[in-house]
Amino acid sequence: MAAPRRPLAILAALLLAAAAAAVCADGSPLGTTATGTQTLEVAIPADAPAVTVRVEMFNGPIKVQAGAPGRVSAVVTTRGSGSSNADAEADRAKIQVTLDTNPDGSVLLRAVYQPNPSSPNNRAASAVVEVPPGAALDLRTSNGAVTTTGVAGAVDVRTSNGAVTLADLGAGATVRTSNGAVEIAGSGLLDVETSNGRVTIRGTDATVRASTSNGDLSFEGTFSDGAQQLQTSNNPIAVRLPATASFSLDARTSNADVTLDGFSIRTTGAASGGTLQGTVGTGGPSITLRTSNAAIVVSAQ
Repeated sequence: MAAPRRPLAILAALLLAAAAAAVCADGSPLGTTATGTQTLEVAIPADAPAVTVRVEMFNGPIKVQAGAPGRVSAVVTTRGSGSSNADAEADRAKIQVTLDTNPDGSVLLRAVYQPNPSSPNNRAASAVVEVPPGAALDLRTSNGAVTTTGVAGAVDVRTSNGAVTLADLGAGATVRTSNGAVEIAGSGLLDVETSNGRVTIRGTDATVRASTSNGDLSFEGTFSDGAQQLQTSNNPIAVRLPATASFSLDARTSNADVTLDGFSIRTTGAASGGTLQGTVGTGGPSITLRTSNAAIVVSAQ
């Protein structure tokens, strides 16, 4: 019988130990987490012009709602990790959370993992924020959803792997996400880009530039007089407008049909099942619709 290959076994054990140590050193998950919250508030002049509030979190959601004039308040939840409860709590303490007023009058709520701000791994920071009703928002996170309600100012959202839901918008929004659905209700310029997620817009006098892939795209409401562009792939587009609406239509798909329901159109160019171009009523906003391998339906409410 051959002798046990102890040197190889010892070497394997040493390699495993070294790998474990390396995992600990680079900050990847260690099995134990600690979570805690902080409450912050800053006062701003109640008669000041509309304030811009910027929120920067990571690996967690952001929720913003309209609150009282003259203040911005937040509850921030942070999570650290470690090999024990004490280590995880010490790790969480390395996440620095600040709420400050900048010289230009804007407000910044920020969470930063100090040992490695650009790569916090499985640490996380999320926020629930109240802002003055007229505030404009600049919201940044990763791997987390973003939600706003009742904010009258313009909204700019940047996230990844998270859904975006914006309600009661008064001054438009710019949204950039991935692998997440987008749902918007409001007016103004609605500029949306996502991937692998549906886009649902309910607009009033809205100018829409919406793009996704592998997700349904729908609009219901009224367009402004500007150019409207809705584009997806491998999924349908549905647009519902008032029966009295006038517009110019350029709709194209492949391996499916374009349907106009409840409107009469004066076509221009060659019409086919997958292409429809022309004018409804007296013309008006130009509506460009593009998809592939799925239907396009424009219908009257």
